[in-house]
Amino acid sequence: MDSDLTLAEDFISKYPFQAAKVLEDLEDQEVAAFIEQISVPMVVTLLNLISVDKAARYFLLLSADKGAKIVEKMDVTLAESLCRRLEEPHRTKLLDLLNDNLAALIRKKLEQVPNTVGILMVPAIVVNKDLTVKEVMDIVRRNRENLESHLYVVDVKGILEGAVLLENLLFAKKELTVHAIMQTALPRFYPDMTISSTLGHPAWHDYRTIPVVDKSEKLLGTLPYRKTIGVTSDNERPSTKAIIETSSALGELYRIGLASFLQSLAK
Repeated sequence: MDSDLTLAEDFISKYPFQAAKVLEDLEDQEVAAFIEQISVPMVVTLLNLISVDKAARYFLLLSADKGAKIVEKMDVTLAESLCRRLEEPHRTKLLDLLNDNLAALIRKKLEQVPNTVGILMVPAIVVNKDLTVKEVMDIVRRNRENLESHLYVVDVKGILEGAVLLENLLFAKKELTVHAIMQTALPRFYPDMTISSTLGHPAWHDYRTIPVVDKSEKLLGTLPYRKTIGVTSDNERPSTKAIIETSSALGELYRIGLASFLQSLAK
């Protein structure tokens, strides 16, 4: 390995969140070329901190052999989420290169029942608790088209540690760290839960999105309440007036707050 790659891997090991942030600003082809050169453990470290949708775009540009080596070292739930976002025949080609047991397990997961949380969840925007509010604002700016009500706090292995409300970021001092303003008591859904089983959850009174984790608490994505609408029949949906009114009020609050927040980023 040449000296440049050694330095790059050393940087990823010491500052994984900052490294993932750098990759987000590059073109997909550049990221894929970089991934081809670095070691598989380093790639897995980065992919734990990058949205699955972006990871899938990179995989389309990777050599099949490199992609298979990476998937074999991933958490199986992340590997399943990644494969779900790959179109045929790319997904089949990748699965055929994996060891038989892993390929069979992923194929089984891909046969999940429709209308489950794992299928309808969306990527989460993740940050580290040691980042400053100013640094998180840069992340928000780059992801403004995909913003929900919260940014999620994970460790270097992708384990969920908490969340930051966008409104709190707006009013926080820029030198504060995420740790100072994050909340740690969060509701959680699992990917194999049916949507109908989540609709009456009391957390919808207070949250517009709920994180989705696996059994080890690794963050897989988020389930926005808007994604649940229309999935089940009318008589299966929660009909309480409180949820409807709360959702509407929160929606207006975040619409106004987010507009102000994004304006502040330009200053």
